[in-house]
Amino acid sequence: MKKILIISLLIGFGLISYAQESIVNWKIQQSREVTGSHILIISAEIPQEWYIYGMNMEKGGPLPLFFAIENDDEKVIVAEFSEISKAKEVYDDVFSMNVSSYFDKVEIKCTFIPKSETTEFNLIIDGQACNKKDGTCVPVYQTIPVEIID
Repeated sequence: MKKILIISLLIGFGLISYAQESIVNWKIQQSREVTGSHILIISAEIPQEWYIYGMNMEKGGPLPLFFAIENDDEKVIVAEFSEISKAKEVYDDVFSMNVSSYFDKVEIKCTFIPKSETTEFNLIIDGQACNKKDGTCVPVYQTIPVEIID
């Protein structure tokens, strides 16, 4: 009985540590425009053997890369996410369709106007990274705290 418990615990810890390992590490740079809008540049280097599904997907395809501001209705007046890096259209055997994907590097721009009382918020990134060699796919999920600059 003890052996089963120990083996179960080791497998559980292994799965937890694998799930927490991030294939893609996101970075942000923030600036402010003369108009008062704030700009976030959200970027990541994608390892050579991996790719990330793009932001715009047709129905029946993979889950798209998604960006949001947590509790945005309380934190910002408006927020708009747009591609700087253009995703490449490639045929995906799993979905039997062309899908957009990012390779090597991805950059996204977020233009936002914070509410006057907002000094910080959480940026949410949710997507999927897949390995070109073995077809393994893992979630790409990260919450990044953002302090608003003046």
